[in-house]
Amino acid sequence: MEDEEGYTVLNLRPQEKTTTRPSPGRIQDSPLSSQRFKRMLGILGAVCIILTVAVIILTILVFQGASNQTLKRNPAESDGVTQQTGSGGEHNASLEDLFSRLKQSLCDPAQISSAGGSRCKLCPRDWVLHGDKCYWLSNEADSWSKSHDDCSRKGSQMLVIQDREQMNSLQPVLPADHAVWIGLTFNSTQRKWTWLDGAPVHEELVPGLRQAENNSCGALKRNTVNFDVCSSEFKWLCQKAAFLL
Repeated sequence: MEDEEGYTVLNLRPQEKTTTRPSPGRIQDSPLSSQRFKRMLGILGAVCIILTVAVIILTILVFQGASNQTLKRNPAESDGVTQQTGSGGEHNASLEDLFSRLKQSLCDPAQISSAGGSRCKLCPRDWVLHGDKCYWLSNEADSWSKSHDDCSRKGSQMLVIQDREQMNSLQPVLPADHAVWIGLTFNSTQRKWTWLDGAPVHEELVPGLRQAENNSCGALKRNTVNFDVCSSEFKWLCQKAAFLL
């Protein structure tokens, strides 16, 4: 702008200061607001923990209540362990009653009375009880080796004679006119006779065995022990301990 003299005049006016206002949608960061935000987060976390613990406690209480109701409805089932534990005496009584009935059905009354009414001796079918042992006489004849194997399959052994009294008592079991194989063999290396159970052979019980040759086996005819070739075929006699009932 020029004045009357032609000079240019600058119009210098003080400029007004402009103040920038924060937008309504923007939150101004300040130390105070940050502390409040952290405090709120802490409170929310504590509330979550309290609620979780409360849910767990309620769940436990609900299950306990259901279990108590089940026990009240089925008292017999809840006492099952006690009943089973207390039935031990009844179980023993049942076993004793079973044994008593078996004795009455299977045992000889004379045998029970002679044993004081406590136990009796039993043998398998087709076996003969004599003393405390059971004896079985074969129907066919075979070699000593096959006779020995047959007795083993029956869970027994060939007859072993302990003394002359036993030999005499076995006469009702033995055939009248035939020899039977017994558990007596000749050891050719040691030149002596031995029973199957390892017992020594007494010469007064088995006379004349010194004359035996190799491959000889013992046979019993009536109350005399003889020897013969092991491949010969005779009937055989097995023995086993009687079952005590």
